[in-house]
Amino acid sequence: MSTSGGSESTTELPSFVDLLPVDAHTQFLGLTKHELVPIIMSATVIIFLGIFSIVATRRLQKVPGRLQALLELIVEGLENFTKSQMGRVAERFAPFIGTFFIYIFTMNMMGQIPLFHSPTSNLNTTIALTLIVFFVTQYQGIKNNGIFGYLKHMVGKPVWLAPLTFPLHIMQEVLSRPLSLSMRLFGNIMGEDTVIAIFIGFSPFLFGLIPIPIHLPMVFLALLGSTIQAMIFSLLASFYIAGAIGVHDEEEEHHHSK
Repeated sequence: MSTSGGSESTTELPSFVDLLPVDAHTQFLGLTKHELVPIIMSATVIIFLGIFSIVATRRLQKVPGRLQALLELIVEGLENFTKSQMGRVAERFAPFIGTFFIYIFTMNMMGQIPLFHSPTSNLNTTIALTLIVFFVTQYQGIKNNGIFGYLKHMVGKPVWLAPLTFPLHIMQEVLSRPLSLSMRLFGNIMGEDTVIAIFIGFSPFLFGLIPIPIHLPMVFLALLGSTIQAMIFSLLASFYIAGAIGVHDEEEEHHHSK
């Protein structure tokens, strides 16, 4: 249950990658076998979702079957979710935010499958996801407002407070938002998976050879937590992008004009 990587020791269940007959210290592209686990798991999720999407949508019908009806329900729900956060620009970003939710949700759930790990329980994965949100946010802010308009948005109101508000906005965009976004997802998923691994490890000592799944309540909590964390990440991503474009400012001005 305990896997060592260098001087680090982590409490986690073994994955199928860890069980491969390859020396643990052998490196591939500078990474050990255990360090490759989140990359392999992430790639597995991408391949699975890609194949599933192709198979599930290749024969769409006007009268949907069960699978098509389920997919349409999910797509409609994600579109409504994005619209509630992004307003007028929701249609443009619904595929992006929806993909984020499905990808993160699937990665979170992957840890509940025996011999698989949640890639989001690794900080490198959550940082990579956060960097995508960060660059998309800054790009969309500059694209829609121009460089000077985006800087004006960063300054905020009143203008005479710019020496105080501008550095705070920079710190928020560059440091606090990416840090909180990545650490929140990483911390919650890692905590869930670690607690489940500890409970499974305790089972033989508490009950001997009797296979009592004392970790089962934690599995249900992890399923709920995985869904919530995927939703929070997607919600914050849509909120940040909409804020950079200026959607929230427009809604606030519209509200005050009434």
